[in-house]
Amino acid sequence: MHGIIFLAFEDFLTSRLGDDAWSQVLEKAGLANSEYAPDQFYLDQDAFSLFAAGAERLGLPKNDMLHQFGHHVAPGLVEMGRSTGVIRDHWKTMDILEHLNSDILVSFTNSQIATQPAMIRTYRLKYGEVAVAYVSKRKLCPLLKGILQGLGEIFQEPVAFREPVCMLNHGPLCRLSVYLDDPLMQRYVNIRREFEIIHSRIEEIKLFAQHKGIPFSDRGLVLRYDNDEVLIQTEPLQLLAMREQGGVFMSVPHLPVGLKASVKKIDLQQGSALLTSFSLTDGAVGQRHFERVAPDAIIPASLFIEDAKHAGSIHNLSGGGVAVQLKPGQTISALMLFVPIRVVFRVPIKWVKIGETLELGPIDVSLEGNILDVLSHGKGQLVRIVFSPLSRYDLRVMEQYFQSRQEVVHAELNALMNP
Repeated sequence: MHGIIFLAFEDFLTSRLGDDAWSQVLEKAGLANSEYAPDQFYLDQDAFSLFAAGAERLGLPKNDMLHQFGHHVAPGLVEMGRSTGVIRDHWKTMDILEHLNSDILVSFTNSQIATQPAMIRTYRLKYGEVAVAYVSKRKLCPLLKGILQGLGEIFQEPVAFREPVCMLNHGPLCRLSVYLDDPLMQRYVNIRREFEIIHSRIEEIKLFAQHKGIPFSDRGLVLRYDNDEVLIQTEPLQLLAMREQGGVFMSVPHLPVGLKASVKKIDLQQGSALLTSFSLTDGAVGQRHFERVAPDAIIPASLFIEDAKHAGSIHNLSGGGVAVQLKPGQTISALMLFVPIRVVFRVPIKWVKIGETLELGPIDVSLEGNILDVLSHGKGQLVRIVFSPLSRYDLRVMEQYFQSRQEVVHAELNALMNP
């Protein structure tokens, strides 16, 4: 283990127990008169013996002591990182974590030492969140979390954790989600940073808008960007849909979550849109397997759950599922989530063709599925249902309905473009 850890632990104990504490802990650990240098590596067992003796001297469980030690050592690590140039002056907690693999840990690597180094991998999910994977036989995850908490205090940022897997609970590794516990920072977008990455890689973004219940998606090219605005180039129909919607959703290659932005200006002649007011979406954008469409008129629907029947209307529809707005006064309990359900409604299409067979509409369908969730919507509830795999016939009905609605809306937008 690196000698810096031993010197930092000496400082930690001295600050809490006084000048005599270190020599007492050394003796308790069976390491009396040992000395440690900041540029050397030492046996892990020496460190573990000191940690056990230090925890006993402080009257703390070892993992609590390690957490406090990590919190204590964080300012010194940041100061050392800045003095050696591996931590830049403008970096904060999430920036340090993002560059932990590529810039910081490599400066502490010594290939001549036979001990197995800890493996820490980090991936920045968004401005305010970093995923961390930690694997080490030392299992010093409380020390790591203490350091992260200390970083948050240095930069006056509220750092929190989600830890679905931990080695201390018999996991093969520790998997942490480290995030800024601030709703505004969770949705914050550093426009210059994100679009500098896209622009430098000459990557395209994928744009998603909606007009009268019909989705529009096209690829876009980033022309320029600054701290507040981004100018993108895309297809005319996409620009018109964005203008009518007043905003756009985006999927960018390096972010696992989507972005949304307001449309400041559309220039159809130049084929460009000026976007502003960026924020993060709740999840990924552009991952749907089926196109979703909102009806242009009321479509009554009946829901059958066990022996109960509920009535409502279609809010949106796709080949993968449906959202139904229940009638006022009707409710579905959250306890019914994932239970089987049957949805019956009439699809308003003029005809549907399967193979050589042409069937006139509208088409009545009865579809099986499961309740995904029940959301508050206006004065009632919105029930989202995931279909069981549809038959070829039912899937063709859904596709034909989408195509018929798409043709109408595309014609309207083309009329706006060529008045």
